[in-house]
Amino acid sequence: MEKLLMLGTSLQSKEIVEYAKSQGVYTIVTDYLPPEQSRAKLVSDAYWMVNTGDLDTLEAKCREEGVTAVMCGVSEFNLEMTMALCKRLGLPSYCTPEAWHYSRDKADFKKLCREVGAPVAEDYFLSDKLTDEELDAVRFPVVVKPVDLSCNRGISYCYDKQQLREAVRYARSLSKSPKIVVERMLHGREWYSYYALADGEIRQICLNAMEAEPGQLKNLYSLSTNITGNVERVMAEINPKIEEVLRRVGCREGIAWVQLMLDEDDHFYIIEMGYRLPGDVTDAAYPALCSFDSIRWLTDFARGIRHTAADLPPAQEHAYRLCTCGYSLWTRKSGVIREMKGFDKICCIPGVRFYTLYHAGESFPAHMPLGVVSVVAEDCEDFCRKLKEINETISITDESGEDVIIRYTDFDSLRKTYEAAQWTED
Repeated sequence: MEKLLMLGTSLQSKEIVEYAKSQGVYTIVTDYLPPEQSRAKLVSDAYWMVNTGDLDTLEAKCREEGVTAVMCGVSEFNLEMTMALCKRLGLPSYCTPEAWHYSRDKADFKKLCREVGAPVAEDYFLSDKLTDEELDAVRFPVVVKPVDLSCNRGISYCYDKQQLREAVRYARSLSKSPKIVVERMLHGREWYSYYALADGEIRQICLNAMEAEPGQLKNLYSLSTNITGNVERVMAEINPKIEEVLRRVGCREGIAWVQLMLDEDDHFYIIEMGYRLPGDVTDAAYPALCSFDSIRWLTDFARGIRHTAADLPPAQEHAYRLCTCGYSLWTRKSGVIREMKGFDKICCIPGVRFYTLYHAGESFPAHMPLGVVSVVAEDCEDFCRKLKEINETISITDESGEDVIIRYTDFDSLRKTYEAAQWTED
C-alpha cells in the first residue's frame, strides 16, 4: 500500500492530501496541531502529533508504518524537513538542498545571476561595523532585506544613512544569516514568472502581474494575476536568462518561480526565486488556464511517478484570454480575529476557492495576508464581477468589530491592461 506523509498544516496541504487520496494513497498528516485546527488532518486517513522538526522520531515512525512518500504544502521550513527526511528514507524529493540554497540565500542567488549575465540590481557591501566609508559609497534610495526570509519579512526602504543603519539592525534581528542584501531601489512594475520542470527541461507557463491596491504600500500585492502586458517582452528579453539561471541553480523537476521588475530605466531585473509552491496560490488556477496541475505534478513525483519533457504544457507566448488570480487578503492593522464571514458563500461562485490557516480567536500582525482567494473567470468583465462580489461578501473583523482586510478595487486598470494585451489563440 502507498502511504504519503504530509509534513505540517500549511496552504495547499489539504489539497495535496485530497489528491493523493483520490489516487488510492493512504494519507497521514503530522504536526503539533490538534485536528480541529488542521484542515489537512480533518481530511487525511490518519494523523500523528509529532513535530515536523523531530526527524529522528519521524524517520522511525515512517519505517515502522511503511511510508512511501513525504510532502509538504507552502512552508519553507517543512520543505527543508521534507528534503532531509526523504534523504534518510531514500524517497524522491523534487527539491534538492543544493538548489534550495539559492531560493533561501538572496545574496548567493544574485551572485549566480551575475555569473550568467542575468540583470540584477546593484548592491552594496556593509560590514558589521557600518563604517563611514561603506555608508558614503551607498547611493540612495536602497532596499535592505535579509537573505533568508520571505513574505516581505525584514525588508526596509531607506533614503538616508540613519534609516539604513536602523534597517540593517532590524534585518539582522530577524535573520539567522549574518549576510544582508542592500541594493538599489528599483521603481516600476513587478511580475513573477512560473515554470514547470521535468527531467531538466524548463517551461515557462504563466507570467503574473503583481497588483497593489492604490494608496496602500506598494509591496502589499493584493492580486497576483495573469492579466498582464509585456508577455512578449519578458519572453524575448529576460526569460532566456531566467531559464539559464534556473539550470545553473540545479532546478530539474517540479515547479519554480522567479520575481522580476521592469525598472524606470526600461530594463528588466531579476529579484529572487522560489523553488516551492507559491504563497499566493496562483497555481490553483493553472489547470483551467493552461492544463497544468502543480499539486498533481509534485505529488506524482513524490510517489515515484516521473514525468518527461513531453508531459510539459506549451510555453506561454502571449497573454491568456481566461483571467485568474491569487487574491491575498492583507491586513491594514494588527489585532485578534473575532469573525471570518462570507467565505462559504464565495466558494459557491464558479471558479472561486479560498485558502487560509487562520481561525477566530487568533492574533495577527499588520500587513499579513490572512488568506488567499483563487479566482478563475472567462474574461476580464467576468473577473471584475467576481472580485466585486467577493469584496461585498467577505469580512474579517477584529475584536472591536472593525473589518481589517485590504480590498482590491482598481478594476479600471485591469480592464485597460486586458484590452491592450496580445492574446494567445484559443
